[in-house]
Amino acid sequence: MMKVNDFQKYEITLSIPYDDYFKLIYESKHLLETRLGANRTFIAKMPIYANNRKNAVRKAVQKFQKDFKGILGPASKVMVLNDPFQEVSYNDDFACNDLGNKYLDDFTVKRVLEQAHGDLTLDLAEGSENFSSNSLKRLKRRRKINVEIAPRLFKSPNGSIFYKMVEFSDAKDSRRKTKTVKLSSKSLQKALREVRRRGLDMSDVSIGK
Repeated sequence: MMKVNDFQKYEITLSIPYDDYFKLIYESKHLLETRLGANRTFIAKMPIYANNRKNAVRKAVQKFQKDFKGILGPASKVMVLNDPFQEVSYNDDFACNDLGNKYLDDFTVKRVLEQAHGDLTLDLAEGSENFSSNSLKRLKRRRKINVEIAPRLFKSPNGSIFYKMVEFSDAKDSRRKTKTVKLSSKSLQKALREVRRRGLDMSDVSIGK
């Protein structure tokens, strides 16, 4: 039974090799509206409804496993899901292993690769026997950049907050050095209070020769 909030329609496409299709017939598993496409491959399409693409992928995989019970091998070998609402798009936080970014059709793959400007490529080399459920993989590792959330306060990608202090030496012609202090606070307001409490917000810290 379809839930009330599962109102968005997606389309599953199965590309089934010729011999595997007749295995389905032998197992009395018939697909409606199946046509013979290029390279002796049968193409079957079916709708699936969900409130976002990630849940649509989850439901599609569950349906595939329930309906075919391993006869066609892994779902990633034969199944893709379209992206009619363009929920999949490239940005600095794009995760190839996120369920919502898997099982992409050719049209979506092309669009996302264009957005990535060389940061991504297809996950599976043509002809490989080891199929991955990821559609794309990174060519360039993401740089982990700390984001400045307030003067001298920086937040790391894993949520840690650091305070950057400036040290200078009494020695002549010495360069200023920075010292980064990790805070226990996880929010900006708490971090500001911790900085004041620990006295880290003094203008500069002087160190001896």
